[in-house]
Amino acid sequence: MSEGPWQSDHPRVRFAALLDIENTAIVGGRLLQAPQRRDLLNTLHRALTGMPVRVATGTHVLKATMSDLPRGWGLSLVPTQPDAADLALIEAGLQLAGCGVTDLVVLSGDHAFVALAAHSRLHVITRPGQLSNALRLAATTVTYLPAPQTLTPARATA
Repeated sequence: MSEGPWQSDHPRVRFAALLDIENTAIVGGRLLQAPQRRDLLNTLHRALTGMPVRVATGTHVLKATMSDLPRGWGLSLVPTQPDAADLALIEAGLQLAGCGVTDLVVLSGDHAFVALAAHSRLHVITRPGQLSNALRLAATTVTYLPAPQTLTPARATA
C-alpha cells in the first residue's frame, strides 16, 4: 500500500482523505492491538502523505489511538452515537470539495459516503467484507487493507 491512484502529478487533481478510524481500527467488534494499530496508522500516513487528512472518532477509540495518530491530521471528536463519525466526515468532505478537492480518499466501507460521489471522485480503502455495495459502485477505485492478525476487545464506539 505504498502508492495509490491518489499519487498524481496532474496540477488540477487535488486529493484529501477522510478516515473513519473506528471502521479501520476495529475489526469484528475488536480493536487492533497497539502494535497493529501503529503499523496500520504508519502505513496510512505514508500512503496519504501530501494530502489533508480528517479523522473522526468517539472518545473511547481516541484514547486508544491518540498517541499513534500522525501530526497534522485534523480530528473531529464526535459523540458516541451511530453514524456520528460518518456524518462529521461527510460534512468535512463536502467542505473540502467546495474548496476544490477533486478526489477524496475514504477510509471506510460505509454506504453513507456515497453522498460524496456527487461532489468528487471517491477512492475507498477498507477491509474485505466491510465495503457496502452502494459505496463499491460509487467508488472510482477500491483498495483493501490486509487482514489483521491480533485483536483485542473493543468498547462501544460512535
